[in-house]
Amino acid sequence: MILWARITWCAIALSAGAGSTVVAAISPRYSLHEATTAEKIPLLVLRDETSRLEVAVAPTQGGELSGLAVEFHGRWVELLYRGRVYRPASGFRGKASILWPAVGSSVPANATPVNGKVESAYDYQGKRYPMPQHGFARLKPWQVVRTWANATEAAVELVLKDDADTRAHYPFGFAFHVIYRVTEGRVEIHHEVKAAAENAAPMFFSIGNHIGFAVPLLAGSAADGFTIESPSRFEYLRGSNGAPDGTTRERGFPPATPLAKQQLVPAMAVGAYEGEPWFRVTDAGGLGVKLSHRAQSTPAQPFVQFNLWGAAAEGYFCPEPIIGVHNSLNTQSGQIVIAPGKSWTWLIRVEPERAADK
Repeated sequence: MILWARITWCAIALSAGAGSTVVAAISPRYSLHEATTAEKIPLLVLRDETSRLEVAVAPTQGGELSGLAVEFHGRWVELLYRGRVYRPASGFRGKASILWPAVGSSVPANATPVNGKVESAYDYQGKRYPMPQHGFARLKPWQVVRTWANATEAAVELVLKDDADTRAHYPFGFAFHVIYRVTEGRVEIHHEVKAAAENAAPMFFSIGNHIGFAVPLLAGSAADGFTIESPSRFEYLRGSNGAPDGTTRERGFPPATPLAKQQLVPAMAVGAYEGEPWFRVTDAGGLGVKLSHRAQSTPAQPFVQFNLWGAAAEGYFCPEPIIGVHNSLNTQSGQIVIAPGKSWTWLIRVEPERAADK
């Protein structure tokens, strides 16, 4: 059950019509209100009036970033693929789900296919644990800890804690906090994973975000004019289990490269950045987004920093920020490891860019 927190700054409640109860902060720039999607999914909406940026967070839907909209040339544009949309559809569901404690599938070395498929699972201390693809965090409702809006930001803090269901998949106690902040025209997603002091052994995981952008971003833009740009140094080639097998080849995207000229289905894992890893997508119409991320600590190489998936023809592109590797729970490589009672932090920045901003 979600416990909606009250605004912790000076605020007033306003009527906003059907399906939306506004709690507007007394601030000329930042505000926060509650809303619902057409499918009655509750949202928390953070807004920056000055930068004309609006973000929607869906606590009941894995605590995900559900919408990312900006005003461009006088109209609001939703940047996420299927942003704020939860009606049933085939294929990629879009938006920006949290991937934890695994990214990708988990495939044990001696797994036996059933009907042509291998169960996503991993072995730990003599027991096999089932693990959903991309982990269970995206499948669980998250609790709202607090919300606030003041003169410098609008934000919401969520938490996911272990319970009987998570213990069936992952034998550790934990508290995973995520804070979404809208400030100075950008979105900051702060992650803090804390291992319970009672854990009998160090806790291990990989983490990521499956953010997916619409291609093109602007209705009517030429999809073949959509470009991607990033100073990655290597592509990590994968073995039969889907995890990096230790081999690499040079792969970067400077200068900006048309997405239509790239083969990113199946996905491509890149990394080995010099400095903070970043990725930029830009629509032919001049609207773009820059993603960057920074971790408290990182595993030994090789580990993935962006997982690239999608195509212009598919209508979406996912430059997924990641710390870890696919199948890390089985390979015990590319993982973050936290001792009992300790914590680890990770920050993702999402910065919309208009042509004049670059």
